[in-house]
Amino acid sequence: MPTRLIVMRHATSGWESPQQADHDRVLTEEGREETPRMAQALVQLGWIPDNSFVSSSARTRETHSLLMEMPSEIRPEIYRADIETLLQIIGKIPADQTTLVLGHNPGCELLVANLSGEFHSMPPATCALFLQEEDGWKLETVLRTSELD
Repeated sequence: MPTRLIVMRHATSGWESPQQADHDRVLTEEGREETPRMAQALVQLGWIPDNSFVSSSARTRETHSLLMEMPSEIRPEIYRADIETLLQIIGKIPADQTTLVLGHNPGCELLVANLSGEFHSMPPATCALFLQEEDGWKLETVLRTSELD
């Protein structure tokens, strides 16, 4: 099996109150609806994660819980991560598996741009699918819920 990477931004989230900390934000109803749609698209394409690295924020953990069953590791450093941190994380993903990295913008957009060499918009619940090749990562596709059937 090839080594594959899914970079996913958390689903749509909101603020419950003005005093709420950013780390504690949860998904909106829209976010709770778009996550299973993205899960279905991943399954249809055969991109089922074997494991995942998930930001410690409430909205990423909630997105993960609605996506599909898979082993996960909560990684606090993904929250507000810079590109160097994200590159270190993907440098440690297991070979011959499909790994999901579930995080935030601007980190997701920066990581996708760094790996693919081009900018791709990552609205909520977007997934960028990469295949590892000898000379680096190849972007297979970007899935956005707004473009799903």
